[in-house]
Amino acid sequence: MRRMGRRGDVPIPPTNIYAVDQDCAALGDAKGAAIRYEECIKRLINQNIIRTYKSTGFPQFDLQLLGMGPDGHMASLFPGHYQIKEKANLVTYITNSPKLPPNRITFTLPVINCASYNLMAVCDEAQADAVAGVFNDNMDLPAAWLTADEEAIWYLDEAATSKIPEEN
Repeated sequence: MRRMGRRGDVPIPPTNIYAVDQDCAALGDAKGAAIRYEECIKRLINQNIIRTYKSTGFPQFDLQLLGMGPDGHMASLFPGHYQIKEKANLVTYITNSPKLPPNRITFTLPVINCASYNLMAVCDEAQADAVAGVFNDNMDLPAAWLTADEEAIWYLDEAATSKIPEEN
């Protein structure tokens, strides 16, 4: 029997959902969760469920939806943390996140940037300084590194763009 949700829900089969390992999550084992999630992604690549990017062999997702924090972080890639420089692994982890929860896993920047399309949605004045920094090429902000194979799209509300200087 198929359960129907609220109007507008998309019926995704549970077999198509690849969650973070719940045992690792319950223990706060970010490193173990990252290792297991990377193994899961590699298994999906080997089964031809996820395709790989033409030149790097990293997984290539059709679309990733991202947000940005007031400090310019995206996913769980934070300014001043080494994870932004990770180039070999698909998944990395952080145990001292400046934003709760402290233990997290995230795709690495090469995986994020291999997506066909990345959509960054920022809708708040709290991120206005970071948005202005990204658009002024402040490469200390992880979100400034966002690209995509086809297109990186920024969806910004008026409040988020309030500190970008108007061009003359």
